[in-house]
Amino acid sequence: MKLRLIASITVILFFSMTSLCLADVDLCSQSAELGRTDDIIKECTRQINGKVKAKNLARSYLFRGLAYQITGRLDEALSDFTKAIKLDPKDDKAYNDRGSTYLIKGRLDQAIADFNEALRLNPKNAHAYFNRGTVRQALGRTDQAAGDFTTAIELDPANARAYLSRGNTYLSNGRTEEAIADFSKAVELNPNYGEAYSNRGAAYMTKGQFDRAIAEFSKAIEINPKYDEAYSNRGAAYMAKGQLDRAAADYSKAVELNPKDASAYYNMACLYSVRKNAQESCAWLQKAVDKGYNKWEHLKKDPDLENVREAACFKKLMEGK
Repeated sequence: MKLRLIASITVILFFSMTSLCLADVDLCSQSAELGRTDDIIKECTRQINGKVKAKNLARSYLFRGLAYQITGRLDEALSDFTKAIKLDPKDDKAYNDRGSTYLIKGRLDQAIADFNEALRLNPKNAHAYFNRGTVRQALGRTDQAAGDFTTAIELDPANARAYLSRGNTYLSNGRTEEAIADFSKAVELNPNYGEAYSNRGAAYMTKGQFDRAIAEFSKAIEINPKYDEAYSNRGAAYMAKGQLDRAAADYSKAVELNPKDASAYYNMACLYSVRKNAQESCAWLQKAVDKGYNKWEHLKKDPDLENVREAACFKKLMEGK
């Protein structure tokens, strides 16, 4: 079985769309304040095209870039952030936001370069520390990532996401108690933070505290009934306790909610192996492979698949691997 930690890419833009001062603003800035992405693009484009006078053209590009990023138009966002930087090369916010776009696109070297420049320009940019930590975490540099998240927390002690991310690095390094402390702090700061409950549950799983883990996963599901990772994790906890029917129900729900997730199919394969149903196990393994599962060495060693390894279907699946 495979536990799921929430460690997917989360970036922090410099501007919350609700944090700008409305004193003497233009419509581009006002739209940004209200978080209306269509209006941001429309009004900022009018300024950029010269139809409306802009007090700060770099800021117009920056706001429009933010709107493009939020709506998934990442290449346009990169173009606007780059233009904002050319107009104002000392703006750490623009470097942070361009770096966050590179991060989302998986261009990690360019993302780190931008976050480094943002921090050179402003060593107190907590968002850039968080984002750089996210890149380092993705690259497996967990100690460096933890350092960046720690600095982000020092600069912004109310940042629940930074506690969650640092907790993930601690858990991956076997520092379970420190991870639990960070997940607990994230929950304290945001009592509706489902990801923090789920990851705290994963930490309890590593300690063999399955009932506590189930309670955490259940809380995460209560907060977000469509949270497929929490269903997968709770299924793993039920499976560890030998409650296979409950595990099957949770794994099935995870597949229903996220049919593209290979690990959900893999967990079903493990369940059927434990039930000594080789054909069903192989069928789910094949589905996992079809969805992109490729950790062949883990397949060879996972104790949950012990009952299926001698089956002809498993040997066929592993041919050439």
